[in-house]
Amino acid sequence: MPRPAALSAEDFWQFSLSYYARAGIKQACLTLQNTYQGNVNLALLLHWLDTLHIELADQQIHALTASLVVSDKQLQQYRTMRQQLKPQLDQAGYQQLLSFELELEKNQQHALLKQLNLLLPVPTPAAGTVTSNNLARYCQQLGASSQLSHLQAK
Repeated sequence: MPRPAALSAEDFWQFSLSYYARAGIKQACLTLQNTYQGNVNLALLLHWLDTLHIELADQQIHALTASLVVSDKQLQQYRTMRQQLKPQLDQAGYQQLLSFELELEKNQQHALLKQLNLLLPVPTPAAGTVTSNNLARYCQQLGASSQLSHLQAK
């Protein structure tokens, strides 16, 4: 089946929602984020690409990481504010803050896909049954190799 010329941000979003809901993935992602300063959206993207057998070069992973600097800072500031406000809010108010944060995450994913499609205009699966290791290389860069098996839960 032929693949589209560009990867779809909506397909990535749906993959992320489904994958993040799997047992153990949320906690593994939060550990990657909070302990190793990793970016959850980038980790999900790299895992998604691994499942599609699309291998990125190290410089492409670095370019994706660099593209996150501004949005990651905004998300971190928002998370800190949300956590500080939690004791002052009722459940409905806190849910509104969480919903807005989810929109910020979705926007970051769209920006990541836009950058990826610029870096790799026509992504192609690796030849044969080669397994891509984008997520493994990212975890290694973060010093979080011990998290890899948790992030790849079957």
